Amino acid sequence: MKIIESSAITKTAIDNRLDDLLVMWHRYRAGYSVGRGFSGRDATCRDFQTPTHWDWRNGALDGRVDAVIAKGVSDAVDTIPNAPRRWNTALAFEARNLASKASVWSSPVLPKDKEELAVLVLEARTMLLDRLRKAGVLT
Repeated sequence: MKIIESSAITKTAIDNRLDDLLVMWHRYRAGYSVGRGFSGRDATCRDFQTPTHWDWRNGALDGRVDAVIAKGVSDAVDTIPNAPRRWNTALAFEARNLASKASVWSSPVLPKDKEELAVLVLEARTMLLDRLRKAGVLT
């Protein structure tokens, strides 16, 4: 049985959103932080902190929302098992490849056959999508 080439399948809005969430989760897990707006502290006035009612203007509120969503994705990914198949590992490497915008990362424990790997990633993404819907991260 021949599996359809992934380039022949067009991605839906859900697939694109799941890709974005996987990249966000990878960056969250790796400890990356996106610089938004301007700092709430100045070197000349270290003890003074800007009031939070201006957070909508400098982007700090968006950063907090993204952190909550990334935590929800992280919790959902943590519930995906690595046995009997390596679904969790497949998601981790899928997220890393999506974040780097190239398919350069691989793992020796994942299948070498591209079709078998594509099926494994599809199963893992389906499991993640189901868990994200149950957790309310995706509706």
